[in-house]
Amino acid sequence: MRKLTTVVVAILVALALIAGGVGGYLWYSTKQQADQLVTMAKPFAEISYGGIEISPAGSVGVNRVRIMPHFVNDAISIGAIRLNAPNILALLNIRRQLSQGQLPEAMSVSYHQFELPLHGGILGAKPATSQERTPFEDLDALGCGPVTHFSGNEWQEMGYDNFVSNMTTGYRLDSARNVLNLRVDSHTRDWATLNLDVGLALTKPSLSLKELDTSLTPKLAALEFVLRDDGFNARRNNYCAAKAGKPIDAYIADHVRLVVERLRANGIDPGPGLIDAYQRYLTEGGQLTISAAPPAPINPAELQFYQPEDAIKLLGLKLKVNDTAISDLTLRWDATKVARALGVEPEPVEAETTEAVVTQAPAVPQKSYHPTPVGELGQHIGRIAKLGTRTGAQYRGQLEAFAEGMVRITIRKPGGTATLSLRSNDITSAQVLY
Repeated sequence: MRKLTTVVVAILVALALIAGGVGGYLWYSTKQQADQLVTMAKPFAEISYGGIEISPAGSVGVNRVRIMPHFVNDAISIGAIRLNAPNILALLNIRRQLSQGQLPEAMSVSYHQFELPLHGGILGAKPATSQERTPFEDLDALGCGPVTHFSGNEWQEMGYDNFVSNMTTGYRLDSARNVLNLRVDSHTRDWATLNLDVGLALTKPSLSLKELDTSLTPKLAALEFVLRDDGFNARRNNYCAAKAGKPIDAYIADHVRLVVERLRANGIDPGPGLIDAYQRYLTEGGQLTISAAPPAPINPAELQFYQPEDAIKLLGLKLKVNDTAISDLTLRWDATKVARALGVEPEPVEAETTEAVVTQAPAVPQKSYHPTPVGELGQHIGRIAKLGTRTGAQYRGQLEAFAEGMVRITIRKPGGTATLSLRSNDITSAQVLY
């Protein structure tokens, strides 16, 4: 028994020494990096911190951080910034993996007691001029009497002294399913709580940060967005109703109407279900939940090529306000109008190139485009086609399938190809190369 006790004590002492060594290394390396960041930031801001803290549960970070940007008269205070891992050994391994450009299996960064004053230069700055703003900015202030923009002064009048937030953002790599799970959890005191979960299906296993950044095209596999009102709706409703000189219900109805009018004037037309959901959330508060469960993972960049109703189906989109599911998710948009409202130049149309044809003899005719009825496109699967749509968009690519009123066509894009599904009744012209 004495011998066993001696062995157990020896093991515990060895583990304590190892833990102390790991802790000492993490403390020293974290302080080095923090001091380097403070030095690098000096041209832009003065940064100070109170100390380094290491948790055996698997986190390391700096406490009592204060940031004073040079370009504004303001200061940001953060109780703690922490790098988190499943345990302390995984944390040590993260340092090694990041230094070698490898992708750790899981990690997150958290900010505790992030405090921003309302009267400083960051939130108290004057709004941008009308020439600098887009029509989609300041929608939350519509209907608020003479108020056209919310900033520090307006939030103080609503009863806020400052913004105090906690936030954690991180990821976990599920190698077995080849899925990258991203998560963001944020809570701003007396304002709102946000939880976002995104599952991205990777095209191949990712071993390095460079691979993930340059060579992979992640596809959306799942999404859940939850926004819980923690007091802001009531404060804004009371404030804006008083500013507009109206009862709260009348203000909310007027605000919703103005928001819808602004969106429609700039190319976005929400249907009755979405309008009702927005009005319910403003009135009832509580929780707004948006979820997506695509039947098959989809590249979000391809959604712009689909009709809105098709994009909603492809995403498997669902919306709830508190316990009420919204069944009508009707939404339409005019891409040209939206781009114009955002001040974005439309993507230049690539110059068409003549299809290469190998001529065996002068007698062989060259291929050319022939007008074709949309209903006969199924007879030309595998051929190149030009399709025009009601929205004015033109697509040129290879016909893949024609079934159940849908035409699938693969088009070339700067980063590769995209396969689109177009409704046959939305196609106004069709030409096939043969």
